[in-house]
Amino acid sequence: MSEGGVLILGRAAGRDLLLNASDLIEMLPAVPVTPLPGPLPGIAGVILYQGEFLPVLDWVALPGWEQSLAEATTLAVLKRRLALPLEFLSGALEAGHEGVRIDPSGDDPWAPFLSAICTFEGSTLPLLDPDKLIDWLHHRRTER
Repeated sequence: MSEGGVLILGRAAGRDLLLNASDLIEMLPAVPVTPLPGPLPGIAGVILYQGEFLPVLDWVALPGWEQSLAEATTLAVLKRRLALPLEFLSGALEAGHEGVRIDPSGDDPWAPFLSAICTFEGSTLPLLDPDKLIDWLHHRRTER
């Protein structure tokens, strides 16, 4: 992660997490997701976004998932053409170089798609890496 920048703090899949604002197109109010015919690992379905179908992440498909999802209130639209359903947004944080540990713990089931673990005011928060997440989803699709 580069020094500086804005991180969006939200909650998804029962976990607080950070998204780099530079990875986002926009945040939208949650809308119903249309399921796709047949299974597509990691994708809950699609929404219509700016006249095109946009896939929506299925958090339950991620490793380490153990609980039911709370209803999403927001969709984070990534530049990489994926929507992330979020339970809520908590705000934005100014990111500096201090408080960031680049290597996520191998014990964290989400480590394959995190770019860093950040500490802010005593809280440890995972920073999602959209490129790693989408690579992970593509790998899951090709495993089928």
